[in-house]
Amino acid sequence: VVVMSVMNGFRTELINKIVNINGHILVYSTQQEGIKDFESIESKINDFEFVEKSIPMIEAQILALGESQSSGGLLRGIPLEKLSTIDIVSSNIIQGNLIESNNGVVIGSRLASSLSLGYGDNLSIMSPRGISSPFGTIPRSYSYDVDAVFDIGMTDYDSTVIFIDLPVAQEFLNLGNVAGVIQIFVDKPERSIIYKQDIDNALEGFNVFSRDWTQTNANLQEMLIVERNVMFLIFSLLLIITGINIVSGLIILVKDRSREISILRAMGMKKVSIARLFIISGAKIGFFATIIGLVVGILVSVYVENIRLFLMSIFDITLFNPEIYFLISMPSEIHVPEVITITILSLSLSIVATIYPAIRSVSKDPAEALRNE
Repeated sequence: VVVMSVMNGFRTELINKIVNINGHILVYSTQQEGIKDFESIESKINDFEFVEKSIPMIEAQILALGESQSSGGLLRGIPLEKLSTIDIVSSNIIQGNLIESNNGVVIGSRLASSLSLGYGDNLSIMSPRGISSPFGTIPRSYSYDVDAVFDIGMTDYDSTVIFIDLPVAQEFLNLGNVAGVIQIFVDKPERSIIYKQDIDNALEGFNVFSRDWTQTNANLQEMLIVERNVMFLIFSLLLIITGINIVSGLIILVKDRSREISILRAMGMKKVSIARLFIISGAKIGFFATIIGLVVGILVSVYVENIRLFLMSIFDITLFNPEIYFLISMPSEIHVPEVITITILSLSLSIVATIYPAIRSVSKDPAEALRNE
């Protein structure tokens, strides 16, 4: 229960954060220079009722420079008035604010920490898209004030992403009035693949194509599903092992109680009645073990993050390293159907495990068993 809940929580949290910062549907240009008429495309996109917002964006790899440190980063040019509508960013601002932003940059908390920067400090960014000169290409470099710092809880974004106003990004990257991609946020993300068809039909002739979040994150989603299924298989095998333990325990009980079983049979007790005693005994073990495990599993799943922090403080160790797992906290999400499946599987194995010991308990002739008594 604990493992499946953590796996479910990890998958949901990771996918939700990636989707909510990147968009549910992305519109790309079929031409190398980008989307030139993105205002017209946005107008058509926003005509659909299921579209909550659309955001044009430019992305580029840059080098971020602090006073004494440097780090690679991902520059994202987005209209500042639309950046505040991305809830996962606007609701996780820890320094400064987006409202008073004045052509500055909005950076992640881990990037700010690595460059020793904070609200109001100066950040220099350098682009490989430089200026041609007789001596070759000179890298383009500009300085901007840090208007805000965000912390969304994903190390991959908190340590690399730099948001800047779209026109400023276009000027910095020496581009015209173009966008690299248009992010579309819809009302029901699970229906994005259906919405994508409508958008594609409406944008025929604009030299663009679209992909929904299930396509852009297909490898990640498939990896998480496979990992969850493998974990379920592994722990199902553990359930089988516990069932074998019940079998061995009941077989030892049958051996220890062979004299009593033989006396009861000699007194006229039926084989079915004796076999039923061992089935009930094994089922009782499985029932109480399952209920106790279920209660403990649900409690641990609910408070797994608190338990992680407690163990880290007591033993001074790192559990769930954010540099590896992308998230800074251990998520957990209990799926009732999975809990019911695990419970039924556990109870079923407990009952099945009693069948062989029950048959063995009545297979021996009582006279033979009492011969040496």
